[in-house]
Amino acid sequence: MDETPNNKPKAGSVVDAKAQFEKATKRPPENDEQILKRLAALSDLDYERCRDAEAEKLGVRVSMLDKMVKAERYGGNEVTVVESLEPWHEAVDLNMVLTSLEGEITRYAILPTGAATAIALWIAGAYAINEFRIFPKLIVHSPEKRCGKSTVLDLVESFSPRALFASSISQAAIYRTIEAYQPTLIIDEADTFVANRNDEMIGIINSGHAKNRAFVVRSEGDNNTPTKFSTWAPMVLASIKQLQGTIMDRGVCVELRRKMNHETTQRVPANLAELHKAYRQMLARWSEDNKQAVRDNQMEPPHAGNDRAVDNWIPLFTMAYRAGGDWPSKVQTAYTLLTNQEEEPTPQIMLLSDIRTIFKTHKGEKIPSKELVDELLKLEERPWREWRKGNPMTQNSLAKLLGAFKINSKDIRYFSNVCKGYEKHAFGDAFNRYLPPDTDI
Repeated sequence: MDETPNNKPKAGSVVDAKAQFEKATKRPPENDEQILKRLAALSDLDYERCRDAEAEKLGVRVSMLDKMVKAERYGGNEVTVVESLEPWHEAVDLNMVLTSLEGEITRYAILPTGAATAIALWIAGAYAINEFRIFPKLIVHSPEKRCGKSTVLDLVESFSPRALFASSISQAAIYRTIEAYQPTLIIDEADTFVANRNDEMIGIINSGHAKNRAFVVRSEGDNNTPTKFSTWAPMVLASIKQLQGTIMDRGVCVELRRKMNHETTQRVPANLAELHKAYRQMLARWSEDNKQAVRDNQMEPPHAGNDRAVDNWIPLFTMAYRAGGDWPSKVQTAYTLLTNQEEEPTPQIMLLSDIRTIFKTHKGEKIPSKELVDELLKLEERPWREWRKGNPMTQNSLAKLLGAFKINSKDIRYFSNVCKGYEKHAFGDAFNRYLPPDTDI
C-alpha cells in the first residue's frame, strides 16, 4: 500500500492527490448569514424545493425562513403590499380567540343577529383557505348609505391575513395581486362594476369560488404566451344594495341596517390594525398548527334546499367545530338566520312566478304570446313595463327569457284562430324546479 508508516499518503501519490483535491474543494461550514444569502440567490422554484429542509437544519419555522429570505433578497427595501407577520410564539386556543374577536366586532358595529359569529368564523377560515375545496366571498351590503359598511370593512381588514384594501381595482390587478400575495382582498363599492355590467370583472371574481377552478389564463409578453394566474384568495365585497346573483350565490352575505338612535357602539380607533395584531398572529399560528386537522375533519351544515349555501358554509362550520365550546350551536344559529333571509329573485324567476299567477285566472290550457305579454304589462311594481331602456317587454323578449328554461312558443289554436302561444303544461317542469310549491298549479 502506498502509504507512510504513520498511515499518511506519500507525497505525490494518487491517494495524496485525492486528499489535496478534497481539501481544496471542500466547502467550509456556512454561518446563518451565508445560508440566507445562498437561499436568497435561488430562483423561486429552487427555493420552494429546499425551503422545508433548510428550515429544519436551521431549527426555525418555514414561515420565519421565508420572511428572512425575502428580507435578504430585497435588502430591507421591499415595497410592502401585504403584511409579513410572525405567527404567535405558542400554541393557541381557537375558542378563546374567536370569542374575543367576536366581542371586538360587536364593540364597534351594529350587526344582524348571527352576523358577528359568521364574520368571526369567516376570518378564521381565511387563514386556512388552502385546506378547503370551496371558500365563499364575504359580502357586506346595505340598502342605503350610512349603515356601518365602512366600519365592518375596517374590522375585517384588521383581523384578516395579508389584508389588502382596494376601493378601486382593475381586472388585471386582481389576479396579479392574488398570484403574487394571496391576500385577503377587500373591495369596496363593488356595486359600481356590477352596475356597469363589467362581465369580465364578474367572471374573475366568480372564478375564485372553487379551488380547482380558481384561475384565469391571459396572454403575457411579446410572444403572447398563455399564462395561468390564480384567483384563489379570501375576498370581501361591499356594496350598496345586492350584487349580481352569481356573486351573491357564492358568498356568505351580511345585510346591514342603519343604526337606531338607542343603539350605541364605540368609535373605531385610528390604530385598529395595530391593536388587533395579536389576533392575526394567533390565528396564523393556529392555522399553521392545525392544517391537517382542518383538511381531514370538515363539517357540513344541514341541507336546507340550497346546495350552494351548504358549500359556502362548510369552512365556517369546520372552524366552529374545531373551536368547540358553544361555537357549533352559534354557527348553526347564524347559518339558519343568514341563509333564510329573503333573496331578491332574478328576473327569470320573477317571470315564472308571474306567469304561474296569470295561469291561475286564465281560462284554458293555452295562451297566445301577445295576450301573455299584455297580462304581464298589467302587473304593477314589476319590471316588464320598462324592460329594456324604458321600453315595455315584447313577445321576442319574453321568448328569450323563457328559452333559458327550454320553454318555447308554438302554433296553437286559440278559439277560431291559429297564433303563436304557450301551453300550460310546458311550464310544469320549470315551476316545480324553480318556484316554491303552489297547490293551485
